[in-house]
Amino acid sequence: MPTWNTLGSRRLLLGVLSVATVFAAYVWVTNLPDNNPALLPPIRDIVTSFFTNLTDGNLITALGASLFRIGMGFLIGTTLALVLGCLIGWYQTMEYIFDPLIEAVRPIPPLAYIPIIIIWFGIGEFSRVLIITIACFMVCVVNVIAGMKNVPQVYVDAASTMGATRFQVFRTVAVPAATPFIITGYRIALAAAWTTLVASELLAAQNGLGFLLQEGRRYFLTDQVMMIIIIIGACAFIMDRIFRKIQARLMQWSEARE
Repeated sequence: MPTWNTLGSRRLLLGVLSVATVFAAYVWVTNLPDNNPALLPPIRDIVTSFFTNLTDGNLITALGASLFRIGMGFLIGTTLALVLGCLIGWYQTMEYIFDPLIEAVRPIPPLAYIPIIIIWFGIGEFSRVLIITIACFMVCVVNVIAGMKNVPQVYVDAASTMGATRFQVFRTVAVPAATPFIITGYRIALAAAWTTLVASELLAAQNGLGFLLQEGRRYFLTDQVMMIIIIIGACAFIMDRIFRKIQARLMQWSEARE
């Protein structure tokens, strides 16, 4: 049976190979004689753009502003989803009250709220964070509810037999058993936060990664656009890996396949 180190090394090797293949293909395409650097900039131009924005402080400021919005929107959205989702998934009365509302608004894309948010709250920082919060909440709450509803009945019966109250079963059995669904909801919410970030920074933001993207589009700085896209992908990848490590630590008792 393969050891953890063997599986980890194999995953790392295949991951590096996939990234290297994409990188090599991009380098090959951008070095073709008929390639237009204004449309598909070579790697050296992207690296130059990175260091230019890094040295003048634009990139650090933009990254800090975007991470703040991501962090606030993610924290608020997932916290609300965790609390409300656990209650809806466990208590029928809460489900009867809130489930129709959630199912009615869940299919609405978060970006569809932008016009009404601008009308109600203006174009300040609160509006940008609110859009990300809505996106995180909508995708996370569904996973939390599903996790609470999929708690094995045998766990509930065993705890009840030993004298646990309904709330004690909720707190000590149901929530821990729903942890895989909750962490998965957090990971999906994180992806939703990043996909909503750029749109939220269209609301008259004067900084942020989305602002640099729009600046690159406006002035036809394709190298800057590609550089920001890579940074967003790298940040999202790193954050997702952190959540995977947290999930693995919390779920050591699980028999889930790696």
